Amino acid sequence: MPVKKLPDDNGTTLTVVDLDGYYLPILYELKDQEEEIRSLPNWKVRTDDVMICTYPKSGTHWLWEIVKMLVQKKAERIQTVKETAMLEMIAQEACDKIPSPRVLNSHVYFEYLPKDFVKGKCKIVYAMRNPKDVAVSFFHHHSNIIKYDFSGKWGDYVTRFLKGNVDYGSWFEYTRKWEKVMADNPDYPILATTFEDMKEDALREVTRIAKFLEVDCDQAFLQEVTDLCHFDKMKKEKNALEEQVDGWKDGKPGMYRKGDVGDWKNWFTVAHSEHFNSVYREKMKGSKVQPRFTLC
Repeated sequence: MPVKKLPDDNGTTLTVVDLDGYYLPILYELKDQEEEIRSLPNWKVRTDDVMICTYPKSGTHWLWEIVKMLVQKKAERIQTVKETAMLEMIAQEACDKIPSPRVLNSHVYFEYLPKDFVKGKCKIVYAMRNPKDVAVSFFHHHSNIIKYDFSGKWGDYVTRFLKGNVDYGSWFEYTRKWEKVMADNPDYPILATTFEDMKEDALREVTRIAKFLEVDCDQAFLQEVTDLCHFDKMKKEKNALEEQVDGWKDGKPGMYRKGDVGDWKNWFTVAHSEHFNSVYREKMKGSKVQPRFTLC
């Protein structure tokens, strides 16, 4: 896949790779990134696989940690990071070596996922986060990781995000695709949650996920998992592991930043917000999706 530098309106670029118009981050970990990505739909899955699907910066690390603990039935810190089970970041051979039950994750569009997921009806946990907070978090992600070679300004980034000129494409397209997948496949085992719901009542959502996964456990275990996966605790204990995955500009991992709902208010001007709202109404016209931009 060719490396592409996506410019904003002022010419500042963000470095990605281009898969037939679909942008992905450069993955130096893969010997042949294009071959692996193109082969993804044909990867074999197992009936006990659990798949976590999210747009970037939507609480994937948090959710993966929770699901891993539930599936393993152990309220213990997971001593690895989600990237080791992220479909687009590992080779098929490495994926095949992950012991069952596997908790996999991905940010790619549904059509890039292994077709066996549909045939085998493997369980999928889908999480959404409001796009304003996603935009702020993605801006910091792009600004702090070396391989993106990005030094753009926030004001220009808002427009970039709205246009989908980032890796993994448009939040709007990703969200609408998943809305359609769930509407067209009502019998498929997909549990939908949101970052905001998890922040509002983590124990409630952990309990929902455990029930969906058919994990036989008591309330005390669910509370232990919830406590271990509190954002501040995870930030402290997991950041050291994240250092092994990406090169950070300041040498400090930044995958866990604030984990708040409504941080966008500290970044969006009135003009930014009004423009964002206008584009949102246009892009999501007819959609039943209703993100929560605050918890108040």
